[in-house]
Amino acid sequence: MSIDELREWQAFDSVNPIGDYRMDLNFALLAQKIISWSGHCKEAPSIKDLLVIDPFPLTNEQRAIETAKADAERSQAYTESLIATLKRRAKK
Repeated sequence: MSIDELREWQAFDSVNPIGDYRMDLNFALLAQKIISWSGHCKEAPSIKDLLVIDPFPLTNEQRAIETAKADAERSQAYTESLIATLKRRAKK
């Protein structure tokens, strides 16, 4: 192999690494479709449940922040829904 060919392979590997983790995503999508088509599960698992590796790994601190944000958003949505329900009932 010449040095030029080696450099071409290095450039290709930087764009599309050998053992590309996106293949993992493709197989997870395929598995999800097979599970949903088979009828063995009422609800197909999410793609994240089927991935071997986490494509967006978080530290425990980052995960706690994301969880807190999601909890706050759910609480806000619940509060707004409750207020709307109480306003409708008050009008009756």
